[in-house]
Amino acid sequence: MTGAEYKVEAKKVLLVDDEPFNLALLRLALPVSQYQLSYAAQGQAALMLIHDDKPDLILLDILMPGLTGIDLCTLLKHNPLTADIPVIMLSGLDSPADARAASAAGALGYIPKPFTAEKILSQIEQLTGWC
Repeated sequence: MTGAEYKVEAKKVLLVDDEPFNLALLRLALPVSQYQLSYAAQGQAALMLIHDDKPDLILLDILMPGLTGIDLCTLLKHNPLTADIPVIMLSGLDSPADARAASAAGALGYIPKPFTAEKILSQIEQLTGWC
């Protein structure tokens, strides 16, 4: 063997946001060489995807119709099958109370909107330890 080649397996990331524009920004921010992306526009749809194919990370909007991001995160963290999935909350709400609510629900981090690709990537790396 002349040298070891390592293929890094792409991390499965579920993007949950009811705004198509935000999903498009996240899709552009996360390189396909590193991340295998799936999408949900509502909390209930995300819950089904999570149970069908457990992601390595969830980027989750707080404000969504029906099951909110806070509610979904709380459900996930109280289920032993999903409690270990890291969740990073994204929100247009930018108050300390919103960040505390995300943390209380079990989110690993909180990123206010608008965000940049660099901010998303650096937060993912910092909070998960992925390089």
